Amino acid sequence: ILPSKRSGIVLQNELSRLNNTTFFAPSILSIEEFVEELSNLKALSNIELLFNFYKTYIDYTEQDEQEPFDSFSKWAQVILQDFNEIDRYLIDPKHIFGYLNEIQKINTNHWSIEENQSDFTRRYLNFWSKLYQYYREFSNNLISSGFGYQGLIYKEAVENIENYIQANESKHHVFVGFNALNKAEEILFQKVLQAGNSYIYWDIDTAFYNGNHQAGKFIRKYQSEWKYYENNDLK
Repeated sequence: ILPSKRSGIVLQNELSRLNNTTFFAPSILSIEEFVEELSNLKALSNIELLFNFYKTYIDYTEQDEQEPFDSFSKWAQVILQDFNEIDRYLIDPKHIFGYLNEIQKINTNHWSIEENQSDFTRRYLNFWSKLYQYYREFSNNLISSGFGYQGLIYKEAVENIENYIQANESKHHVFVGFNALNKAEEILFQKVLQAGNSYIYWDIDTAFYNGNHQAGKFIRKYQSEWKYYENNDLK
């Protein structure tokens, strides 16, 4: 399992040089392919996600507040990026969107408690109050259709990791070429490694790891915090 498809191609070429006879190469997956396998979801393109999100937006927005697709698409890309990061780092969406809603009320000088709100103020605050609903319905619709965006796929992979491990007890996993991980990757890697018969080789120079160099910050953190390293050396 590697960080990208391109690194998998390079690894295949290197493996072909190891022996003069024909042999079976291991199954080589990018991290994206691995989490898709775990999640049972297929990634959609950005434009497909945008159209799916617009359907959710129309379904859960009052008709007099709906924007046409061209203006919707200008801000929806940013919202989709936020959805992605929230899920990749396993942040509680209900909590974060509730927090953001309250922040917007403060930033708008308490417009929400004015007796005579302007139409713009009402629509602006109403939008922020609905973000969690947009997120929830959008995510549920994608999952029920067997699709997802990157963060949602990671989140579902974490939900399914225990079942995957039980169904693949005899399979060996080797993680190669990683450095800084998102929260979902940290959990997935640790679960697989602790199940046994699996290994991880980090992408870092020994000099950066042994010193106090910033480049070794994350891997030193994993070495000190992961239960796997209580009985295994860092490679």
